[in-house]
Amino acid sequence: MSELIFSLAAGRSGSAWLAHFLSANLDFPAVHERLDIDDFGTAMPDIRTMRAFNTRGLDDVVRGFWSRKMASLPNDEPYAETNHTLGKCGLIETLAEHPRRKDATVIVLRRNLAKQCASYIQRNDFANITLAWQWYLSHDYPNVIVNPDNLLKFGIIGHALWYTLEMECRQVYYERVYGGRINFVYAQLEDVTKAEGARQLLADLGRDKEPTLPPKANASATASAPVKVAEIETFMSRLGFDPEALVSKFLEAGFTLDQSHAKTPQVAAAS
Repeated sequence: MSELIFSLAAGRSGSAWLAHFLSANLDFPAVHERLDIDDFGTAMPDIRTMRAFNTRGLDDVVRGFWSRKMASLPNDEPYAETNHTLGKCGLIETLAEHPRRKDATVIVLRRNLAKQCASYIQRNDFANITLAWQWYLSHDYPNVIVNPDNLLKFGIIGHALWYTLEMECRQVYYERVYGGRINFVYAQLEDVTKAEGARQLLADLGRDKEPTLPPKANASATASAPVKVAEIETFMSRLGFDPEALVSKFLEAGFTLDQSHAKTPQVAAAS
């Protein structure tokens, strides 16, 4: 068996850049997203897989996808994939149970939350439900950590805000619940795109070398307006958002992301 590298990321947080970075610095190419027609449902989660996991947890549909996905990976050569959708439909749960768990490393990739959220808003990523189903998450899912109710009054912007907070909580959740079984390494986009942070990430991946830094990848056509980012930062600070506390409440209530349950009582924003 050979090394496996995946990412746990929200999207719009540098997963495309990370694939280029890994390809430039490891001795094998990394995949960002597998998008050929026959990949969907086999190597790339389709809408049914994404909706099933976030509605029913690790049901037969989701387990079937992961059986096909893991079978599609090479056994005798290393493999890296930074596809952010995988972490939203059972990647961590699957690795924790899989014989190749000891071969696997998951890069927990984060970005400044306000900049990340501004990117979703700028691209209008939550204007169409099929985008949320395939690439992100829907606030209608029962299996969520952050209750979206007090954010939805802000419309599409509120959905983007909720998703940003939900994914931060999910990263905390997976780190806490699976940290003893999965080899997590940590990367903050603003740091790893600079030499020192990149060098540290390579060291965490077992490579002692000077990094090659690729250019930005999959960037928005126009930069987020600074005032918009500042407004989002101010709004988030007023929420008193505490992902550690929200994850604690979720777990103390007996909930997990891999099982179906009623919506959780946590509220992300004050009324």
